[in-house]
Amino acid sequence: MDQISERHVHGWAMNPDDPVERLAVEAFLPETGETLGTVVADQFHHGIMGVGDASRLYGFWFHLTRPITPTERAQLRIRVPNGKEIPFSPNLTSAQPLLHVAMDIVDNCNLRCPFCLYDYSTVRKTNFMSRETLDAALRLMPYTKDGEFWFSCLHEPSLHPDFLSFLQAIPDPMRKKVFFTSNIARRMPNTYFQNLARSGIDHINISLESLTPEIYELMRKGARFPIFMENWNKLITAFDDNNSSVALRYVIMAYKSNFHELPALARYLVEERRAAQVEIRYTYDVPFIDPAFRQQEFLTDADWDWLQSNLPTLEPGKLLLDRPPAGAPLDKDDSAPDPSPSPAPDVGFLPGRYLARLSWDGTLEIRGISQASKGGAMIEVPILTKNVKDITNPESFFQDLDSLKIPS
Repeated sequence: MDQISERHVHGWAMNPDDPVERLAVEAFLPETGETLGTVVADQFHHGIMGVGDASRLYGFWFHLTRPITPTERAQLRIRVPNGKEIPFSPNLTSAQPLLHVAMDIVDNCNLRCPFCLYDYSTVRKTNFMSRETLDAALRLMPYTKDGEFWFSCLHEPSLHPDFLSFLQAIPDPMRKKVFFTSNIARRMPNTYFQNLARSGIDHINISLESLTPEIYELMRKGARFPIFMENWNKLITAFDDNNSSVALRYVIMAYKSNFHELPALARYLVEERRAAQVEIRYTYDVPFIDPAFRQQEFLTDADWDWLQSNLPTLEPGKLLLDRPPAGAPLDKDDSAPDPSPSPAPDVGFLPGRYLARLSWDGTLEIRGISQASKGGAMIEVPILTKNVKDITNPESFFQDLDSLKIPS
């Protein structure tokens, strides 16, 4: 059981003795025996990769036959036909329909990295999110889980002149919802890093490819290695001085120029630079990447094999290696895959699980998970686009989204 709200339940069920079977599940109140809904657990569930037959088609989400009280919520149980009850997740929640909110408070970056998945070729100025738009966006916070409200997705948030005051505007109980990604390549004062250390947010992603100055500046075009190191040392000092609860995660793109360095770099980041996690990623091969860069820098399968076999053994979860999908071509040009989700057949979307993309001007794009999703292919489908400032009651907004799929 992942979620129980006053109106719905969400979770998954699988028979380990027969993974092909799809179990019926029933919501009921033990004290009265009242049944509040039944359904077959055959929906795609994004959080159970590798379970059973690996299809991830063991999920259920359904409206209860009536709203329940807080007392009844504590009593509610779910069982399968043999009477066995489904256990609660340690992270059981009441209502978190947003898998994530990918927000950007600006629409530009201070760097022009050759592998960036955003095409900055026509960008000439930086637009900034207004405080009014931010306040509207913060209303979505209760509807996603910790670490899934992104203050930056595609761009560099520190370009915003009010970035720190935006972080301070987050209500204290919601701070753990937030993270952002930064290249920390703009010279910033000590006070900036002290404020980050005390911010109470969930984590910060730091972009870094190499500790060799020439390679760093090749990959982080427009950055200067000495300034990066100056900022990085200030950040580590601030986090140490404040015994900061904010986790530091490092995101590294792997290329011909740096992949032999990465095993030692990963260990160094964990042992010396407060890394809660190091993620080594492949590049989304978007069409506007220079073909010469693609040819010169993209790793072969043999390179990825070498990297995987030489990475250090660290505590589980500390080191992630995101290799390209099996069989992905390495020499694509105009036919390069788009990192945006593939279009899905018009078979509808699963209720209660949405992804939000929020731009600096308040444009909110809501996407759902297609019912055609299966296994490793979580297919996203567009549902609607509107300005976040027009959503005055998020609870009603999400109920309306769910009703698009669930019949009354």
